Amino acid sequence: MADVSVKKGLTKGVIKLTVLLGIGFIFLFVLGRLLPVPSEDGYRVFPVIGSRVWVWIIAQLHLNFAAFVLGVPIFAVSMEFLSWRRKDDRLDRIAYDFTKLFTLAYTITASIGTILLISLPVLYPKFMDHMMKILGPTWWLYVVVMYVEVMVCYYYYYSWHKMKNNKGAHVAIGGLLNIMGVMMLLITSSWVGYMTTPGGVSETGELISRWHAIKTHMWIPLSIHRLVANVVFGAGIAASYAAYRFIVSETDEDRAYYDWMGYTSAMISIGFSLILPGVGYLLGVEIYSFNEQMGIQLMGGFFAWLWVMQAILIGAILMFVNYYLWISLNKMPGGERYFKYVKFLFIVMLLGYAVWLTPHDIALSLDEARKMGTYHPVLGNLGVMAAKNTAVVITYLVTFLSFAIFKMSNKESVVSWAKFGNALRIIIVAGSTIAVLALGVYSYMVSASVRVKVLSPIQFGVFFLSIVALFILDAKMFKNAKIIGPPRWGKMPERSQYALIGITVTFTWLMGMMGYMRSGGRQYWHVYGIIKDTSPDAFLPTHGFAAVVTSILTVIFFALMGLLFYGIMKLEKKGGQGGAKA
Repeated sequence: MADVSVKKGLTKGVIKLTVLLGIGFIFLFVLGRLLPVPSEDGYRVFPVIGSRVWVWIIAQLHLNFAAFVLGVPIFAVSMEFLSWRRKDDRLDRIAYDFTKLFTLAYTITASIGTILLISLPVLYPKFMDHMMKILGPTWWLYVVVMYVEVMVCYYYYYSWHKMKNNKGAHVAIGGLLNIMGVMMLLITSSWVGYMTTPGGVSETGELISRWHAIKTHMWIPLSIHRLVANVVFGAGIAASYAAYRFIVSETDEDRAYYDWMGYTSAMISIGFSLILPGVGYLLGVEIYSFNEQMGIQLMGGFFAWLWVMQAILIGAILMFVNYYLWISLNKMPGGERYFKYVKFLFIVMLLGYAVWLTPHDIALSLDEARKMGTYHPVLGNLGVMAAKNTAVVITYLVTFLSFAIFKMSNKESVVSWAKFGNALRIIIVAGSTIAVLALGVYSYMVSASVRVKVLSPIQFGVFFLSIVALFILDAKMFKNAKIIGPPRWGKMPERSQYALIGITVTFTWLMGMMGYMRSGGRQYWHVYGIIKDTSPDAFLPTHGFAAVVTSILTVIFFALMGLLFYGIMKLEKKGGQGGAKA
């Protein structure tokens, strides 16, 4: 029989969701009566900011929180599993802290999702009628799964201490929670996939096959991309939370714990981010295979300069990560031995960053264009994907090297073949770098299809093989290694924590801009080629306007996250489980 507090917590979660949905549908009815009657084209206009900006803000905020509450449980349950198998109370504490974060965030996520659920049918009734006709059963499945997920989530949280002697069953409940989260991700990805790469319908939008309307070109690649990005984003938020708690901590014990929590979260985030370029590339290939015009629009048309902005942001994220790892050498006994390599890593990072953000063409006057041509004779060659893919791979390789140096900085290998192992490490790093550079140069000499479908995947393959080889080599070399000293957790300057916060803020802004690009790929279509957007907003907003909206969204999101952090700290001060009062 479940504990009374567990039952109360479970009931509270279900009641919260039901009340939110009930209020939402009542508000939907009232709002539908207050706003003007839909125009002939089937649109209502939201006051002041317009319908598109309103839906943009609500949808992006909901996406950010959904990414958080879907991503964090994955590694929270993983941490609990490891703590159970290793009998490590520190891992159990971090898993519980993660669980507090995403459980309390569910209320905000559901609230914003309810507002979105209201807004779409009120403001875009014709579009929603079509979506319900094609994918209606998935919407009802979404509601059912949402209820089940909320029940499992609250049970998982409130039963944490009651099931401390039955960790296997509790971890299984966490696994069920993640299954529900993946199901919700698959359902919502099918909606976006249908809107961008529709299938299963006739040219006039009549349903032919509901399964093919779900299983579009984008469905699986988008789901994989979102799943990985959710883990990256969720771990980044957890790292920011740990950084904030480190800064405000008053005891060395708390600073040591939150330093370790921030490091662990950040490394999970960065580790999964290594996969993002590959799965993003797969998503791009599927968009190209569906419609080359859309692919060109995204990669070389109106959104070409957005990729330069993306390069600036991702480069900034990697700079933050490397800076954090380089500072972290100070807390590792023996880490000072590796300071001499930092400057070389920084130079390579800086060169890769410069190539990454170099545009193919630039704004020129007529006189300048006549003298130089459309492209710069030298730098123009760095603005194409052959150069940028090469720079991306090398900068990620440098980031992995910074991590590898940090991990081995307080250790001395005792195996007899240590010198050979060091030489082999140099060969792997140098060989993979030369191979990536050679493939990049050769990419200039082949057709675009060969570069996109063959050479670029090989470059990423070389990168992944090299980090796997280095990981295995280091595991063998430093097995039973001499430990110079344990990490001095908590002995970090505050600026290191601001680097962790910078990673998350930058990634949040990047998510918003990439969402703008993905939606903009449909141009003036609600459902590409099927349902045309004939509203007053049926045009692509400029990058500057999108940047302003995304910046406002980022500020709002972190303001809400600040309230969430405050709520958690307030519960902790009250004492007890915390969850019983959530």
